[in-house]
Formats: sequence, C-alpha cells, structure tokens
Amino acid sequence: MTTFWIMAALMLLAALGLLAPPLLGRGRVREQDWDAQNVRIARERLQELEAEFGRGALSQADYESARQELEQALLVDVEDAGEARAPAAPRSGRVTLLVLLVAIPALTVWGYLQLGSPRLVSETTPIAANQGHPAGGATEQTANFEDMVAKLAERLVQEPDNAEGWFMLGRSYMTLGRYAEAAEAFRRANGLVPGNANILLRYADALAMAQGGKISGPPFELIKQALKASPDDPTALWMAGIGYEEAGDYEQAVRHWRRLLTHLQDDPASARDVQKLIAEAEARLGRKVEAARADSPDAVPAAIRVRVELDPALRDRVKPDDTVFVFARALSGPPMPLAAVRRQVRDLPLEVTLDDAMAMMPQLKLSGFPEVRLSARISRTGNALAEKGDLEGEVAPVDSATRDTIRILIDRPIP
Repeated sequence: MTTFWIMAALMLLAALGLLAPPLLGRGRVREQDWDAQNVRIARERLQELEAEFGRGALSQADYESARQELEQALLVDVEDAGEARAPAAPRSGRVTLLVLLVAIPALTVWGYLQLGSPRLVSETTPIAANQGHPAGGATEQTANFEDMVAKLAERLVQEPDNAEGWFMLGRSYMTLGRYAEAAEAFRRANGLVPGNANILLRYADALAMAQGGKISGPPFELIKQALKASPDDPTALWMAGIGYEEAGDYEQAVRHWRRLLTHLQDDPASARDVQKLIAEAEARLGRKVEAARADSPDAVPAAIRVRVELDPALRDRVKPDDTVFVFARALSGPPMPLAAVRRQVRDLPLEVTLDDAMAMMPQLKLSGFPEVRLSARISRTGNALAEKGDLEGEVAPVDSATRDTIRILIDRPIP
C-alpha cells in the first residue's frame, strides 16, 4: 500500500507540474498538445508499472490498484479534453490551481477506495473485502462512473481512430462487468494498433469473460498472438497455460507455467499459486500416483452442504429482497471463490450445496483444496463487493471432504 501512495504522490506532482504554468498565466497549452501530453504520460507510466510488475517489484494487488487509478485519471482527462479550454486570467488561474490542489488528492482517494481498497491487499478475498463506503455510496459512485463511460463512448463515435480512447473504454466496461461491450472496444483498439500484446490480452480476457470465463476458441487465439508479440509476458504465459489446460494439453500448460515461474522470483505468493497449477497439470498427466487416483472414475467430487441463518437480533435491518451471497474459498490459496450461490433474505433460513460444478475456473475447485473458508453475506445493493452496513457470518476452517451440514450464522455488520 505504501508503494501505491508514493506513486499517487508522484502522479499528483506530475499533474500539477503540467497544469500550473498555464493556470498561472505562463502560456496556454493548445488542446491537441494537451491531449497528446496526457496520453503520452499515461502510456509511459503504464509501461513503467508493467515493467515493475514483470520484474516482481510490485505485487499483483499494488499493480492492479495503481493501474486502475491511472486509467481512471486518464478517463477524466479524455472526457474533459472534448470541452473548449478558454484562456484564464492570472487570478482565476490561481483559484483554479488551488481547487486542483484539493480536488486531485480527493479524486485519488476516491478512486483508490472504489477500485483498490487497502483491504483488498490485506484480506484473503477481494469479494469479501470491506470497502468502507456508506450503504448507498457505491451505487452513487458507480452511476457517476457509468456517466463518464457513456460520455467517452459518445466521443469515440466522433473520434473512431482514437486507439487510446477505445482501450480506455474497454477497461472501463470491464470494470462495470459489461464484457461484450468491452470486447468490442478492445477489438476496435486492436484494429487501430495491431499486434500490441497488452491490447490482445485485454481483448482475450473480455471475450473469455463474455463466454462464461472459458478461454477456448477466439480468446485462446488472441493469447497466442500476444505470446508471439511478447514471448515473456507473464500475463500471456499464465493465460496460455489456462488455455492449454482447458484443451487437455497439460504438457503445454506446464511448459508455459514453468516459463512464468522464472518471472516470479520476487513474488513467492504468486509463485506458489503457479506451482499448484503445475502440480495439478502434472497429476493429470499421471506423474503423481495420488492425484491419478483422485482422477479415477471412483473419485467423488467435493460437495459441502451449508445451512445459512440470520441472527434474529438483526432481522429488522434487512428487507426480504436483499441479496444473500454464500461463498466457499480456499483457506490458503487463490482469493477467487471456489463456489458461490446467490439467494434473497426471504429464503432464509436456507440450505445450499456448494460443489465442484460451481467452479469459476477448471483448476480452482473445492476438491483441489483440503480446507476452505465458508461465508455468507447480506447486501442491500446486491454488490459482490462487501460494503459498510452489510451483514456477514463465517466458518473456518472447514474440511472440503466433510459430509456434515455446516451452519453459518449471519450475526455481525461490516463496520
């Protein structure tokens, strides 16, 4: 998190250094020069972040947080660039600069809380992280962000050759979960800048999410193109391994993941996750007797029966149509849920079964982890990300092979 604040401070100083001269009457930046300068600085900073992440100098969480903050700032710049910039008198320029001194840090904090809460770094799972927003705050902020995205989309109708704009639009749609629209935006960016590994991987990711998280088909072909353009790109190597695993080519999956390990020497946590993927792929090749037996026809997929109840003392704090999430996550391992169910408060008390069929990714199943953490949460907004005021309950550790019904009592509010 310290790394993020250092980068945020440097970005703030850089932004004010660019804005101060024209605002203080020392000359006027022409609109096209201003756009080019903003895009150039953002591109250079993104390249620096990717280089640091590739060297292992940044963790995955810090990298994603800093990148999304940079993209959020550029999105605002792209929207504002469409408005006329009138010359300002020295006095109004000084007032504007003072406003910016307050507004830019505020926007930085907002973006960090919205897209990269400090608790995302420290907690086991991003979905269960407490954002610290008021109950209705996330909805209002999401609406504001959607408005900015809509304006950017309108502007790109007039500027169809703006590759940076299409890329930013695609990233924004991904943040909103609008994967099909994100894929179309990345397709436009890829058409304008063919062969760019970063664009190809974002395009592949959007297509995969649009088809339920499956990499096979067009997404996999895009990943292969990205690998040709950048053979040592860590994201490309990881996604290629997933694609080969889905196709049943475990030898190729292991080969790509082993290459990925050479780039994770300074990130032991990620390296352990990749090693687990390699071990599972090797097991499927019959190199591990125990895993081979687990894959035999007699093996029984993991399934955990869960009963969710609400503390009667909290009954007056919920409504019948509030959303109830039930999750199973690895006690030690990747933060992505291994299984999830969505219901409503009117269904409580309820019983559900979490099993391997609910896995979001083939290699992340309940049966692949000996112990899991079970949790249930009530959300007023229906947001998968936890918010202040949500109610939750948790049980851990739980043996993934248990045949008992596990009771989860939702008994505390998220502070």
